[in-house]
Amino acid sequence: MMHAFKSLALIGLRGSGKTSLGTFLAKKLDFAFFDTDEVFKNKEKRSIAEFVAQNGWEAFRQREEEILSEMPQSQAVVSCGGGIVLREKNRLCLKQSFFTVFLDVPVQELVQRLNRDLKKDQRPAFTDKSLAEEMSELHSARLSLYLEACHYRLQQHEGLEREADLVLKQYADFLK
Repeated sequence: MMHAFKSLALIGLRGSGKTSLGTFLAKKLDFAFFDTDEVFKNKEKRSIAEFVAQNGWEAFRQREEEILSEMPQSQAVVSCGGGIVLREKNRLCLKQSFFTVFLDVPVQELVQRLNRDLKKDQRPAFTDKSLAEEMSELHSARLSLYLEACHYRLQQHEGLEREADLVLKQYADFLK
């Protein structure tokens, strides 16, 4: 079944490298690149943390669902917010409308990356727990949702070139 250059969607926990790999893949494929969190911030003219503080997580998840539904379904790479899989409608959209890749990075690696790149306004904390506890709980809670929404689970993390090659091989097989 031919999928005519369906867009790619990258899912995974924050810090999994969705934006880095997404921009790299978009350049390689000569596709447009979108980051749902950046689209949200541009539309709302404020950070996710500010929006959530004023409107709550449910309102944010609703806007996120709308943004996903507006993403191009061909010739684009879309980096999705970490919680996009929490809504069933989004999981169905990811499975049906995109070639979706789950960047499954070990929790210890995620914590190291997030500690190196702390953007407090960008990534609101969900709890008052330590980052390691929070990420471990999120990974456990969301793993089955990520797996349900994806076509390919990327577990090798040996640099962008290697990751891109693995994803592009799976994408080519998917398009056949």
